[in-house]
Amino acid sequence: MQDSVKQYSKIKHRLALINIFLTPLLLWILLAAGLPTYFKNISRLIPGNDYANLIIFYIFIAAFFYVINLPVGFYSGFMLEHRFSLSNQTLKSWALMEAKKNLVAFIISAPLVAALYAFLKLHPADWWLWTAILWFSVSIILAKFAPVIIVPLFYKYSPIKDALLESKMNQLVSSVGFNPSGVYELNISKDTKKANAALLGLGRQKRIVLCDTLISSFNHDEIESVMAHELGHHKMNHMWKLIISGGIFTFITFFFTNIIFLKLRNFFGYAMPHDYESLVLIYLIMSISNLALTPAANAFSRRLEKDADEFSLKATRNTGAFISAMKKLSEQNLADANPGKFYEIMLYDHPPISRRITFAESFKQNA
Repeated sequence: MQDSVKQYSKIKHRLALINIFLTPLLLWILLAAGLPTYFKNISRLIPGNDYANLIIFYIFIAAFFYVINLPVGFYSGFMLEHRFSLSNQTLKSWALMEAKKNLVAFIISAPLVAALYAFLKLHPADWWLWTAILWFSVSIILAKFAPVIIVPLFYKYSPIKDALLESKMNQLVSSVGFNPSGVYELNISKDTKKANAALLGLGRQKRIVLCDTLISSFNHDEIESVMAHELGHHKMNHMWKLIISGGIFTFITFFFTNIIFLKLRNFFGYAMPHDYESLVLIYLIMSISNLALTPAANAFSRRLEKDADEFSLKATRNTGAFISAMKKLSEQNLADANPGKFYEIMLYDHPPISRRITFAESFKQNA
């Protein structure tokens, strides 16, 4: 088992690093090769206004990225998961899922691209501020409504079928004063054998989600410890903290992007701030900025996850179940309990499982 975990994690880590560094590299190649100008000229052959042509231009750019990323995405999302017996997907279901994800991503991102173009055209001096405000607002909307609009496009919510477990979950929810729209089971087993749980949504849309793979593989006490962790996120307002911290990172990113963009625009020979090519340059600068901010964002998230672990241990007073759940998550998901420090800094928004277990053991000793 340990050999499989190490081998799987090693490959996944390397592929994840390739993905995060590939985006700025591809954007640079696009600009250096002059492809944005080529795509712009093609898009303008089609009758329409600037915004209609912009969407066509964006489709060309998105298609370029998808084709280049497809081999890595197919290997990571389909072949590798089957190689280690983690996937239940057929090739057809994987392709349909990919098509659906890309369609949803386009529906969300295309208006944001159009808005960025409009701000550059109408407010060239402070476009970055208006764009940051819009992106921050959209992040709140998505956090609130994604569980009820987007998630059901991929998976089905259903009531927990185990009556005893449902009763235990309701007691736990009541004991911490949580009033969600419901505690749901999500049928991810149609795609994967991995187990997971989550707190989703804001306000009246907030809900606790337990994946069916978790329910079928974990005992009631282990599930209770996992759910108590998710409730900890609610009690300590972690969703809002993540949204606000994400908003701060967004404003920082756009602020510095604007400064660098003004210096590089003339170098690339873009006459107007709202040239289509300028959008590609802006996304290049943003992707590098996001890369630089990733360690800080992950560190903040790991801090919140540790706080949620502590909440779970205090709420359930069952460190044995917590430790057992962590070990099962590691085994079922083939998660590396001791990743290298660089991988942890760049890729992990949760503490490594070995550290979570050590924390639980120390909590038990100090209890």
